[in-house]
Amino acid sequence: MTETIARILSYGVGSTEGAERRRIVAINLVIGMNMLTGVSYVIFCLIYDAQGLYAQIATYLVGIPIISLSYLILRRSPYLATLWWITTVGIVLFILAFLTGRDSGFQWYFLGAPGLLLTMLGSNRWKTAASVSAVLVAAILYVEFAFVQPASFMRVDGTLQVIFLTLSITGTMAFAFIPIFDALTRTRRAEQALAEEHARSETLLYNLLPEEIAARLKVEPTKVIADSFPQVAILFADIVNFTPRSAKMKPENVVDFLNRIFSAFDELAEKHGLEKIKTIGDAYMLAAGMPNPCRNPVHRAAAMALDMLKATRSLSRELGDDVQVRIGLHSGPAVAGVIGTSKLFYDVWGETVNTASRMESHGQSSRIQVTGAAKRELEDDYHFEPRGTIEVKGIGPIETWWLEARSM
Repeated sequence: MTETIARILSYGVGSTEGAERRRIVAINLVIGMNMLTGVSYVIFCLIYDAQGLYAQIATYLVGIPIISLSYLILRRSPYLATLWWITTVGIVLFILAFLTGRDSGFQWYFLGAPGLLLTMLGSNRWKTAASVSAVLVAAILYVEFAFVQPASFMRVDGTLQVIFLTLSITGTMAFAFIPIFDALTRTRRAEQALAEEHARSETLLYNLLPEEIAARLKVEPTKVIADSFPQVAILFADIVNFTPRSAKMKPENVVDFLNRIFSAFDELAEKHGLEKIKTIGDAYMLAAGMPNPCRNPVHRAAAMALDMLKATRSLSRELGDDVQVRIGLHSGPAVAGVIGTSKLFYDVWGETVNTASRMESHGQSSRIQVTGAAKRELEDDYHFEPRGTIEVKGIGPIETWWLEARSM
């Protein structure tokens, strides 16, 4: 039964989607309800008084097939099918009002027409709906003044008029329910889609930006976000020999390889309370102490760096391949903010960033190179091995150390 109704309502839909599909379904529903109502009236009239209501029965029997032609027209044009439907139904109801008199209430069916027409024609054809509705209002007024009594050849008593009036009011409410239900359904779906889109946008925003920065951006979307931090720790990590390794791999394997490593690093960053700033090719950049300042940011970065070496050793066993990283660490002041308009990006700048990057690029495989500034803050809690003074491009000579392990 449900499948049959679905097929009827989908008649003429074809490959149409969206609003056009809903319009055609509404047209099918209204036409189907009209025909069902007409058949019900015929059965009632035959049972109540077949001889006295013969003219009304004949009107239904002629009108129903004519109204059903709307289905054939629907194949060519939903717009013409709707106009054919309202015209034929209007004529049938007008004749019934003439036969049974104004107190039978057939003219009140016209009150449900404006909403139905907007649903069937679409809001872009509101002028057509308004014009037809004006004609129907004129028809209602005409019936009220011209068809005071039933036609002389009809046997319509007061009881029958009350029955017809009750059915007319009930039918009008049923037809008025369709556009209201359709409008509310569309509103609910639009609200649901909007809520889902909002949730996706929120998720994307919080994935792109730190939570605090995203919250500030939502409150003041046009304000420039730029902050100065007196003490942060910047960590850079780079996968050793990634370029020659990736040249031998399929593209999907390259992406999977990086994803497994960086996903492990992401988990560690969350564990230690560091902010992932970005990945640059096979390089991974983190910051501690921003955007929310914290105590001992360098200690957090140091613990993160040691765990990153452990993670790569674990991944090496898991992948059956030697995975090594170079890590550089430095601490000091920095400036951070959001840049871009369509693709927002939270970044950090300053000498601290440049120096941390150089610590990584001038480092060695599976080792953590730190500057004197970082060592001074960590030396009470960590073991170091002196490396000596190295010449750093763009900076000059810097004395550096290898971070070995945490003190017991």
